Amino acid sequence: MKSIILLALSLCSSLVWAGEPCVYPSKQDDGSVAYFKDCGVVEGDRLTLNSEHAENLAFDGSGMACVVLAASEAFYLLQDGRSQRVLFFDNGCDYFREGLARGLVKDRMVFIDARLETVLTPGFDLLLPYDYGHAVVCNGPFVEERHGEHTLLRGGQCGLMDKQGRMVVEAVHAIGDNEVFDHYLNHNSHCPAPPLHTPEAALCHARRHVANMDHHSAQWKRQKISQQGAVWLVTFVEEGEGDEEFTLTLNADSAQWGSLIQESHDEARQRLEP
Repeated sequence: MKSIILLALSLCSSLVWAGEPCVYPSKQDDGSVAYFKDCGVVEGDRLTLNSEHAENLAFDGSGMACVVLAASEAFYLLQDGRSQRVLFFDNGCDYFREGLARGLVKDRMVFIDARLETVLTPGFDLLLPYDYGHAVVCNGPFVEERHGEHTLLRGGQCGLMDKQGRMVVEAVHAIGDNEVFDHYLNHNSHCPAPPLHTPEAALCHARRHVANMDHHSAQWKRQKISQQGAVWLVTFVEEGEGDEEFTLTLNADSAQWGSLIQESHDEARQRLEP
């Protein structure tokens, strides 16, 4: 799993008066995010916009929009008026990963779906986004480390939870102990368990990793694979993406990917030569 840098959260009072300013994608600004005053009222974990803002809100293709109040409270709204407070992340609403985002219900994290309905209430202090069909979930205490504008959390007691809410790795590990979680995921997928002795096994894990990446697909029109020491090199050209070549490095012992670089197979081999 990728290490996760979390922005500081701001969980504010349950009532925001009509004079509270906000930002949202605006119709009058051609869908660009704009700043407004007198936006609406928050009651509990719901947001009701004033009529002028409700009419001006620009929804995306799925009929959803993100509204952020000046107090860094974030809400998803649907065209039918439903709303849900969510985690304030990356200066906006938490992203949907694998169909789920992190909502807030009475200041506790839950997972919500695109209908803004709570689908999982794990009961942990911290939920990380879903990745490979699993989410790291943690209880504190945590140690905060500041890195510029971001806060990196250390410590805690974390485990791995699947999409059904079952704990597949007990919550006894530190939040940054990614090797434990990667080990489970790489040994419990549809691909052969590591170590990877054959090109077929390595190619299966390479496609699995690439399919899980943003802006990439496991639909390839051609690929090339070879092994250099303890590393497999998988070069591929994606369907419908011209002839751009990308090369993924894959650890033969763990099946964990190391890097993905836009380069040819020969360039990657030269880069890894002693």
